[in-house]
Amino acid sequence: MQQRYKYGMMFTVFRWIRLTLAYLFFVFILICVINYKTSIYILRQAKGQLTVLSRTESIKEFSQRQELTQQEKQNILLVEKIKKYSIDSLGYLPTKNFTTIYDQKNEAILWVITACEPYALNAFEWKFPVVGKVSYKGFFKKELAVKECNHLAALGYDVDIRSVSAWSTLGWFNDPLLSSMLHRSKGSLCNLLFHELFHATYYAPDAVNFNENIASFIAHKATLQFLKDDTVALKKYVNGFSDNAIYNRYMIRKADMLRAYYPSIENDKNKHLLKLKTMYYIADSIEHLPLSDKTKFSKKKEEIFRYKNAYFIDFEQYDSMQDSLELIFNKIYKGNLKKLVQDLKRDKTIIKFGN
Repeated sequence: MQQRYKYGMMFTVFRWIRLTLAYLFFVFILICVINYKTSIYILRQAKGQLTVLSRTESIKEFSQRQELTQQEKQNILLVEKIKKYSIDSLGYLPTKNFTTIYDQKNEAILWVITACEPYALNAFEWKFPVVGKVSYKGFFKKELAVKECNHLAALGYDVDIRSVSAWSTLGWFNDPLLSSMLHRSKGSLCNLLFHELFHATYYAPDAVNFNENIASFIAHKATLQFLKDDTVALKKYVNGFSDNAIYNRYMIRKADMLRAYYPSIENDKNKHLLKLKTMYYIADSIEHLPLSDKTKFSKKKEEIFRYKNAYFIDFEQYDSMQDSLELIFNKIYKGNLKKLVQDLKRDKTIIKFGN
């Protein structure tokens, strides 16, 4: 009797498990039907990510297979030092990121698009599970990125499309090094890895601008700290960063200008021409910026005319909050970068300064 009762209970448990799994499967199918396009996109991204991960190799294997330059060898050794520093000195979460490498064979492997309204600096947003709303969309196949770009352009949006040198899966996968990263200068590699590693430590849903701004801010401060005993690398990094900061601040100012300007021409029948004239003025004024290496920015004019408003969205994502973050960093944290990271990591909140 007791054994029969036991089997009856087991049958009931298995039955409830089957019903629960069937229910979850039904919910999954329902979500996929309702969000068909998003589901297809996520599956494609997962396939692209898994394809990259399946073709990675250990750094040791890569080093033995390739004839590396001195810079590449130094950068490989640098990666582990950066990771260790990010944990010990900055309080980042430990991860297995950048323990393997993917050989790009000198080809881009990820393209990102951003889009913006034609007469207002309002970014087009996509909504995804977990991360919430984001104002950019990545593709592992260029033809799919171009297709989405053309679709948005046909709807009247200004669209920016570009290849990217790195991305973070926010801790979902073990992100590999990309072979192109080994060609970077010491300071550039430090900044890139500190930025991407931070995303695996902290990421706030529905706050793409804050996430990218805080990661950029912390990566820069971390790079300065990390390079403090290497005066040559530090000087080279600071010089390059200074030019970028001047250019980025100029673009943020012009984004603010455009945001205020567009409502004034909203009902003007010549607003398209007025917009182009304004773009020309912005592009032409680059020549007057106090840049130490103006050749590095020589192609920016073309990009402004090609991407128009979408070009400025990129700067807002990464640089629009830097001055506010600097103020908070100095006033509240007294320059203590590890304390800032720990507060973000613990509270998972957004620093409140009007974001």
